[in-house]
Amino acid sequence: MFSQPPPRATTIFAWFMAAGFAIALSACRSTAPQQTATAAHAEALSSLASLRSSATVVRARAQTTLDHAGTRVAQADAAGAFLASNLISLGTEAAYIEDSLRALQLLGPASANTPSPGQTAGAFPGQPPPATPPANAIVTPPAISPAPSPTRSGPRLESLTMASAVDADDCAIDVNPRFTPASSAIYVVARAYNIPAGASISSTWRRSGAEVVSFSFYREHEINDSCVWFYIDQTDTPFTVGAWSVELRVDGQPLASPVAFQILAN
Repeated sequence: MFSQPPPRATTIFAWFMAAGFAIALSACRSTAPQQTATAAHAEALSSLASLRSSATVVRARAQTTLDHAGTRVAQADAAGAFLASNLISLGTEAAYIEDSLRALQLLGPASANTPSPGQTAGAFPGQPPPATPPANAIVTPPAISPAPSPTRSGPRLESLTMASAVDADDCAIDVNPRFTPASSAIYVVARAYNIPAGASISSTWRRSGAEVVSFSFYREHEINDSCVWFYIDQTDTPFTVGAWSVELRVDGQPLASPVAFQILAN
């Protein structure tokens, strides 16, 4: 037979078992919320890191797009200036080009002689205002009389062209109206006829219509059906990006229209 434990010992043992169970239950109840909060915090940190990474990529793409757009705008401006220079060299008046661009809403209103609100330019008292052409109207340039051509028996320059170099006959090795700031030299070449001995041949180089540099030389012998050329390099003037032109003269008289060319960004 086994002896029964004393009643007091049984009570103490039961009390310890109940206390241990309560402590264990309390520990389980307090740990679950902490674990949930820790997991939510970790997930939030991960989402924040992903958001920052995505924002960095989007910002980099936006900056690249902005840089590209700026480059295209600069190229469009250079192309427009080159086109205007070509039109002017063909005899088109600069004022007509500005008026045409303004009619197409590509330029702002003229700073001078701008009509006040309610007033139409060119209107006189008692006379109806002129009709305003729509923005998409096709503008026909005014008739321009061509410059008188040199006589076949007199001095003349023909076949003016831009080139990167000349050959042994002093003629252009290529036809190249586009250069870059890294180009080593820019040549203008023409075929000369009936240039008398002692005549002065000169070249004037302009950027956006403003003279940059000019050169001249005297020929001791007559030139007839031979190439003549001028060139500029980086020691004469920096090759600044923009619309350029060069004009050749004989004894101070222009015998041909200016030749337009471009210096484009690398």
